[in-house]
Amino acid sequence: AGAPEAYYTLYGWAPAAGSGIGFDALPGPTTEWRVEGDTTTLTEATPVTLVWDNGQGLMFKRTFAVDDRYMFTLHQSVENKGVEPVELLPYGLISRFGTPPTSGFFILFEGPLGVFNGTLEEVSYKDLREKGVITHKTTGGWIGITDKYWLSALIPDQQQPVTARFVFQRAGGIDQFQVDYVGAEQTIPAGGSIDSETRLFSGAKVVTLIDEYGSRYNITRFDLAIDWGWFYFLTRPMFYALNYFYVLLGNFGRAILLLTLLVKAIFFPL
Repeated sequence: AGAPEAYYTLYGWAPAAGSGIGFDALPGPTTEWRVEGDTTTLTEATPVTLVWDNGQGLMFKRTFAVDDRYMFTLHQSVENKGVEPVELLPYGLISRFGTPPTSGFFILFEGPLGVFNGTLEEVSYKDLREKGVITHKTTGGWIGITDKYWLSALIPDQQQPVTARFVFQRAGGIDQFQVDYVGAEQTIPAGGSIDSETRLFSGAKVVTLIDEYGSRYNITRFDLAIDWGWFYFLTRPMFYALNYFYVLLGNFGRAILLLTLLVKAIFFPL
């Protein structure tokens, strides 16, 4: 935050309405966490756990893991050592400052997007600047910001309802675009604890990789993170055919020729 063209993700907990808990009792950007254990390298097999005691009866813990293709897994827990129950809501956000340059191709979307209740929504930077805030309630799906080759996407628990938003505002004279979500209110009984697990993908939009993650983590329509256009039913299988021939022949030129011959052969009777 505050850096030129800042682009970052933030996770945490928000107080429930009327709970009487202030944001100073919850972890924020300036919170000094303690590292638990002696892990020095962050990987999928060697997660890093951070712990913070707010001094008011709440113990917060976050465990981060990331694989070699930039799918992050974040496990958060809160332990209530007090004598009264506490109500909190988990949230996640991606904030981007400045309007990034886009290719401007009508067949290639770049900007905020997400899948809500199984339906893809794409919002251009221009439209979001005009509308200010767009809100969706969904169970399952994801929300993020895409560039031509890269994607940052928040992936909440696919079984829990969340309220997701696209947001535009001016901050210090600079355009700020944000995508975020807030989960359902959770009550931590005295002496009890709650848990929340979410994921963040921040990497290259490799088709096979996106499909693999969608299947592995049951992410609703994660394949739509790649813009297949209006003719999804044609472009997607043709891509897979082209890619198969490329792997087989080791040359895209030959793969294109073979795919062309195959299409010609299919339509030859007509």
